[in-house]
Parts: sequence; structure tokens; C-alpha cells
Amino acid sequence: MKPAGPIIPIALICCLLLTAGAAMDLSSNQSNYTALVANETARQELAAFLEEARDYALKNGHDEAFKAFDDPQGKFVRRDMYVFAYDFNGTLLAHPYQHNLIGRNTLDLVDANGVHLTQNLIELARPGQGFSYTVFLNPARGNQTELKLLYVLKVDDGMLIGSGLYLPGKPPIFSLKDQSNLRDFVNDAKSYAQKMGKDEALKVFNDPNGEFVRGDMYIFACDFLGNALSLPFQPGLVGTNRLDAKDANGVAFTRNNLNLARSGSGQTYYLYPNPTKKMRDEMKLSYAAKVDDTWWLVAGIYSSSSESEDLTSMTPADRNELKAFVEEAASHAMFAGKEKALKDFMDLNSTWVRGDVYIFAQDFNGTSLCLPFLPDKVGTNRMDIQNDKGVYINREMRSIALNGSGFYEYSWRNPISHQSEPKVSYVTKVDDTWWLGAGIYR
Repeated sequence: MKPAGPIIPIALICCLLLTAGAAMDLSSNQSNYTALVANETARQELAAFLEEARDYALKNGHDEAFKAFDDPQGKFVRRDMYVFAYDFNGTLLAHPYQHNLIGRNTLDLVDANGVHLTQNLIELARPGQGFSYTVFLNPARGNQTELKLLYVLKVDDGMLIGSGLYLPGKPPIFSLKDQSNLRDFVNDAKSYAQKMGKDEALKVFNDPNGEFVRGDMYIFACDFLGNALSLPFQPGLVGTNRLDAKDANGVAFTRNNLNLARSGSGQTYYLYPNPTKKMRDEMKLSYAAKVDDTWWLVAGIYSSSSESEDLTSMTPADRNELKAFVEEAASHAMFAGKEKALKDFMDLNSTWVRGDVYIFAQDFNGTSLCLPFLPDKVGTNRMDIQNDKGVYINREMRSIALNGSGFYEYSWRNPISHQSEPKVSYVTKVDDTWWLGAGIYR
């Protein structure tokens, strides 16, 4: 794991404003997240900034470009905008504020909703350039989680560059349960299509009263040319090409989802009309999956439908959710830094302690770095700790983390019930010096 990715600071906030085109109703249910839109001037300035950086790299070569991009006082740091660079394998090549992460592979980096940030940027840059979103830390606001509009640009076959704007307002946060339900919904539709055939499946997907319309969740099907095959609430668009359709921030949502589907599957964000909210634009978390080499499916959750405004209520319920929780923690450690991350993980009132599920961490010498329910044990060596069955559990988990990441089953004392209970943990290496994990009691 576990990598690093771009931290894009607040830029051009004075240029950000609500647009009438976003069709927002601020007097509506305040639990719904409001879709905020960067105006055209802000996006054009962002794009021009990256085009200048690209031209510099092409003229002066990679090494000179990296020096310029790495310099926090240099010409490619302006106000709150700066340039980051990656190769197409996911390695961070340049960053003015994260020099310690340069050279690390970032391919597994996920944001607060489990969306693969670097993987999505690579897919976006392969054809040339584009906009996308992420929900990540804002270092200018105490590493507060915020919504960002990113712009990435391909320099050549060996490098992509990017920068972005933080958007004001509450960021969309989707519960682990909602994310799991979304993936299950799309995968069920995929299985149905493979079993029943394309024509029969599309009849069902296009039926607004059919089994694949559940509340505001429905199947949008498309071929790999971008032609819409199913849109149950916008039948007039079926048969039209949607490849270059863009949301209010210029995000080409069909193209972005198509790129993810072409690689198998993946999650991303975009603004789109919600059929249960009078077709008002809302931020949407989508999951796309390929049916076969000719067509693919996508569905999404609207921010107003997500169950979780409070991250502390998002307790992992199964292995997949546990893995996602740990991967988010590892990504947080990469960006926030070890000291800040461990402080956050130790806070019993933070989002990293969810009932009896919490982050624990050790260095590879066995010294405890994080145990929020046993703070007096932090700093002690726990390599030889045994459970009630005499198993050296930390040795076992350390071995898994040394090889990357994985699950481990054992019994352990529940800090809530104070009883020994069966537990499964997921652990992952942060870097060559330490690892972290979390577990759920069964």
C-alpha cells in the first residue's frame, strides 16, 4: 500500500461560486450535500496552468521539470496552486510539499470513499486530459477532508501532471454499507445481463418500474463507443452518444466510467440529475463494471441518499468493509504523515474509532505505535503478546504486513464487552518501518 498521491490545496476560492445551472435548493433538506461548481474562469486558469507546466517539461526535459515542480518557491507554485507529477505505473515523480513520498508507488491510494485516486488519474490522463473529483485532505485547513476538482494532463508516455481546486461546502461521504450495496447492485445487474442476454437485460434496465430501479439507484448501460443503451429516467437519450457528456464542472462522466469499465471496474464521482429530487443535480458516487468486450454498466448513489453523515456510525460489518477502512487509514497516514496520523488514530472521538473497531499500529521491531483503548501500552514492545490460546498474534500479523497486506483470524479481548471473542483483522504495510490494521469481532 500505500502510497501517496496528490494533495491539491485551496486554489482560486474567490473564483468559486454557486451556478444556477447546478439547480440547487439550499432551503431543502440540509442533510443533503450541496453540489458546488467552480466557474468557467477558475477551470480555464487551472487548465492553462497545467498546459504551461506541460510545455516546460517538453522543452526542458523531465529532470528539469521535476526540479521546478518540487520547488515550493518556484514558478509552478502560484498562490495555492501547484503541480504534481506521476508516471503511468503510479509512482509519484514530483511534489513541492511531499518530498518524502517522491519515488513511492501510489497505485493503491484511496480517498475517504474508497475511490482509487491515482488509478483514476492515470485512466483519465491516458487519452490526454480531463477533470475528475476526489474527497481528500486539505493541508491548508488542518488536513480537513474536502471535495476537490482535479485536472490532469498527459505530458508524454512517461509522465502525467495535475493540480486542482478545493470546492467549498460539505464533502460527500458515503457509508461502507452504501458502497457495498452499490457494488452488489451493479454486479447483480452484470450477472443478470450475462445470464439473460443483452437484449432482455436492456428491456429490464430501461423499465423505470423494473427490478433494477431501486429508489434513486438505476442502471445506465453503454457500449464502448459511448452510445447509451439504457437510461430509465431519460429514455430520450437512449441511442445517443454520451461519450463527451460533461457535468457542470466539465467532468466527462461517461468517458471516465467507460475507462474504469474497460479495465474491469471502478468507482468515481460526478454531478448528475437525481430523478427522485425533481432532476436536481447532486454529487454521485458511481461504480462501473464491464459486461463483456462490447458493453458495460454503471450505477450510482446520490449524496442525499447516503446513510452516513457521521463517519463514526460507519462501522465495518464484513471483510470487504474492513479492508476498505484499513486502506483509507493507510492512505491517511501517507498524506497526513506518521505523527499526525497516529495522533488521529489514538483519538477515541475520531472517525478512526468506530465502536469496537479501531486502528492499531506497530513498527516492524514490535513496538506499539497506536492502541486507542490501551494508551499505556503505546511505546512498549508487544512482539511476544499471546492471546488466550497462546498464539503470538502480533508476530503473525507482522509477517503478513511484511509481505504487503492480508487478513488474519484469531481470538482477542473485546475492549467493549471485555470478553475474548473471535476476530478477523486486516493489516497492511505503510512503509518499511511500520504497519497498521483493524479488526472486527465475529
